[in-house]
Amino acid sequence: MLIYTGLLGKLGGNPKERSNMNEAQIIANALFSETKDYEDAKQIASVIINRTKNPDRWGSTPTDVIMQPYQFSGVGGREWTKAKTQKFTEEEANIYKKFLQIGYQITKGTFETTTEANHYFNPKIAKPKWAEKMKKLEENKYHSYYKD
Repeated sequence: MLIYTGLLGKLGGNPKERSNMNEAQIIANALFSETKDYEDAKQIASVIINRTKNPDRWGSTPTDVIMQPYQFSGVGGREWTKAKTQKFTEEEANIYKKFLQIGYQITKGTFETTTEANHYFNPKIAKPKWAEKMKKLEENKYHSYYKD
């Protein structure tokens, strides 16, 4: 059963149209499109923040980091669209609300990072060559986290 939570209102259009969402919403959408696990989401959020520390490479804001081409595979995908349109199951709506809180913490500067990683991937679906050149920091049941 899908429910419309109305958390974001009508967004419509291309997912890369940043003007339709505030930064906390973009962060929450990215997290929702990458994972459904809260602890994993905090690690992904940490990667986003860690990348803002290298603005020449990744961008200076979380939105810039998330919207970099070929970086977050969920951006523009099915789960991103689900978050953008707010067509969730009740369980998904609860997950999204938690991710939105992470987004607000980041925008307020109160989020505490959980890893120094600036890269991650799902080892069940990808084996990127770049990982061979980086230091593996940690792994959970969803993603492996690396730092270059």
